[in-house]
Parts: sequence; structure tokens; C-alpha cells
Amino acid sequence: MLCNIHFSLNRLQLLGVILTSGMLWMHYIQSKDRQHPEPPWRLALAFLLGIVACWLSILGFTALDALGVPDIKFNEKPWTAFYCFAIIGPMEEGAKVLVALLFVFRWREFDEPLDGFVYAAAVALGFASLENFLDTPGTDWHEQLAETIALPITHALFSSIWGFGLGYARFCVPPGARRIQWQVGSVLLAMFAHGLYDFFTFAFQATYATSGMALALWLFVIWRARALSKWCGMVQTSSAQK
Repeated sequence: MLCNIHFSLNRLQLLGVILTSGMLWMHYIQSKDRQHPEPPWRLALAFLLGIVACWLSILGFTALDALGVPDIKFNEKPWTAFYCFAIIGPMEEGAKVLVALLFVFRWREFDEPLDGFVYAAAVALGFASLENFLDTPGTDWHEQLAETIALPITHALFSSIWGFGLGYARFCVPPGARRIQWQVGSVLLAMFAHGLYDFFTFAFQATYATSGMALALWLFVIWRARALSKWCGMVQTSSAQK
């Protein structure tokens, strides 16, 4: 019955819901870093940089429109696949990686592999918050609520892949080819996962399938992040004792 009531949240209400969702998800993600939690003001700054990253991606999409690159065509799966894998995934994850490398990963508080996971997620939450604020006005309230709850953690999921990968490479892998493989591979994997999620969403309207994929990938990332971080800590302790 409630879903048959058609109205939209106004801008101020929508902003409140978006910020509340972002803070709740940030609290959840920060709880994964129990031993050395990050300063809240640094997480807030990373969140703001995520908003900057969103604007950068918007400028990128605007430039593509100006160049005449067509948007997604829902009835043409090959073009939709190309747009998702070659444009959306690289553009959005690339913008987030850029601000993280230029600013976040230079902070002295970034001092362990799991910090890459946490800070990348904070950047992603800022990105998703602006995207929600720009895209959801005018839709029904239940769609607005669903987007403000689901989109932030989906963005955080993809960004946590490169976040932990870059952090792990920095602290646990000696300089050389293997470190580069970790750095490049984690970024490419995040771009691919993002593109795959959007492709199934746009080409097949497979909302439940994509939600299941996101949940499975999120559980896998948390499991591997914990396992790899624990192993890396043991390696660092062993190296220090030597």
C-alpha cells in the first residue's frame, strides 16, 4: 500500500537521507579496522574527495557527450557492454583512484594495508552520495530510499578492491614487477566488476542478480582483506624481528 503513494523527497530531505546513509555505511566499514581505526576527520576529508571524484567523472561524461559518443542503448547489448566495460567502469573507478593517489594515500595516517580498504570506501561513499543527490530527485520516495541505501555500498564494494590492492602492494610487496601487478591488477579488477554490475543492470534489468553478485563479492572482499591483512602483519613482524 505504501509503495502506491507517489511522492518524492524534497532536496533537503533527500540530502538528509543521503548523508545518514553515508555515515551509517562509513561506520560499518570503519568497524572492519578495529586495531588501528582511522581519524574521523580524515575519513570525512576522504568522503569530500569522493565528491570531487564524482564531479571529475561528470566532466568526463560531459566531454564524451560533446564529442558525440552515444549513451547506453538498452536495446543494443553489444554497445551497452562496451559502454559499461570501457567507459563507465574505467571513468568512475579511475576518478576515485586519481583522488586517492593524489591525496589520500599520501597521508601519514595511511600506514597499513587495511587502510587502503577503508579510505577507498570513504572516497566511494562521497562519490555515491553526490551521484544520488543528482540522479534521484523526481523519482518516487521508495526508489530514492532504495538508491540511497544500495548505491553507496555498491560503490564502496568496487573501490575497496583497488583500495586494498594498492594498500597491500605498498606495505607487503617489495618494489618490482609483482608490486606493479598488484597495483594494476586491482584497479583493472575493480573497473571490470563495476562494468559487469552496470551491464547486467542496464542490459537485462537484472536487479536481483546484480544485488546477489554485489553481496557475494562484498563478502569475498572482506574475507580476503582480513586474511591478507593478517598474513601481511605476520610478515612485517617477522621482518622487524630480523
